[in-house]
Amino acid sequence: MASAAAEQHYRGESGAIGVYVHVPWCRAKCDYCAFVSQPMDNPRLAAAVVSHSVALLQRRLRLCGNPRVDTVYVGGGTPTVLSAALLQQLLGGIAGCVGPGVREWTVEANPDSVTDLQLGCLADCGVTRLSIGVQSFQPRLLHALGRSCRTFDPHRALTSVACGWSGQWSLDLISGIMDQSVLEATDDVERAVGYGPPHISLYDLAIEPGTPLAQRLGRSAASGYANRAALTSATAAGVLQRCGYRRYEVSSYARPAAESLHNGGYWTMRDFIGVGPSSASALSRADGTVVRYCDPSDIAAFLLLGRGRGCWGRAERVNRRSLILERAMLGLRTAAGVSPAEITEQLDRGRAAATRQLLQRWDARGYARLSATRLTMTAGGWERLDLCLRELAAVIGLS
Repeated sequence: MASAAAEQHYRGESGAIGVYVHVPWCRAKCDYCAFVSQPMDNPRLAAAVVSHSVALLQRRLRLCGNPRVDTVYVGGGTPTVLSAALLQQLLGGIAGCVGPGVREWTVEANPDSVTDLQLGCLADCGVTRLSIGVQSFQPRLLHALGRSCRTFDPHRALTSVACGWSGQWSLDLISGIMDQSVLEATDDVERAVGYGPPHISLYDLAIEPGTPLAQRLGRSAASGYANRAALTSATAAGVLQRCGYRRYEVSSYARPAAESLHNGGYWTMRDFIGVGPSSASALSRADGTVVRYCDPSDIAAFLLLGRGRGCWGRAERVNRRSLILERAMLGLRTAAGVSPAEITEQLDRGRAAATRQLLQRWDARGYARLSATRLTMTAGGWERLDLCLRELAAVIGLS
């Protein structure tokens, strides 16, 4: 049924889609990480996952009528922890599946896994963008995150990328790290800017339930650090903007023309096909709903996927009303915002009127800027986005 749904959607569809491939390995798993990843200790298993991922991607694209793919993102985990030969096999396999016309191809990396050999392999395979996870330049904060930093020296890798990489690249930081000081947050951002990345991502630390960090800190940790985190994050954001980086999404800052096209597809709810342990796919249907598929998180279960009739993971259909909230949730993360009509047009008269009144209250409070054609959040609104979205969910009837 899942395969039939995909075929039904894409028969005659001409829009471009994105592709995401998940590589579930790192040198070591950080205490804060809630993504599906594990230390690289079994090259044979990694080779099996790479081979199976490419085969599944090929089947899924074929079932969807071989739609045009214009962005590819290979994340994890840390894809560059793979050997050069296995990384080349993965990227070459993806290239064979998606064909020409990819406008942006991103691969995630850590500074300790970036070598000249890897950079050459990435360039040769058509990769156009790197996303390098530094997280912080402060050994104290890295230790607090449970991030391996005994041999941490990002300078060599970042200098190699800054001087020798011809494509786009992003340097990723985490702000609001527990007791991080304003001086430390400022220093992290200023050091990042010094390497000249066209794009900087600045994520607030999320203490995810079930992670070693959450278990170590206890339940009250998030609220205890909340006020300090808000101050350090706002300070870091201010430094980036003064240095010429435009904040085009809650956590994303870019020089002109350096915005992430692939992530932009997520924020506008463009269709995409994912493959790999825990990866997700989203395919819109002619009736206005969306079907999402999720691959198993367990690697052994993932390797069994597709051996029967279907090649998709667990399926879930998202109805129109839920999609209203999702479009608002994603669109309002961006500087472009959303059209107010996108939020109200599918609602009954009473809920539509109540929703318009709520948006007007956001405008009056300074959380948003509302016009006849656009709704965008202010910096203060972005700080309260979760609260605003809960209000919207209640008005729409999804709370």
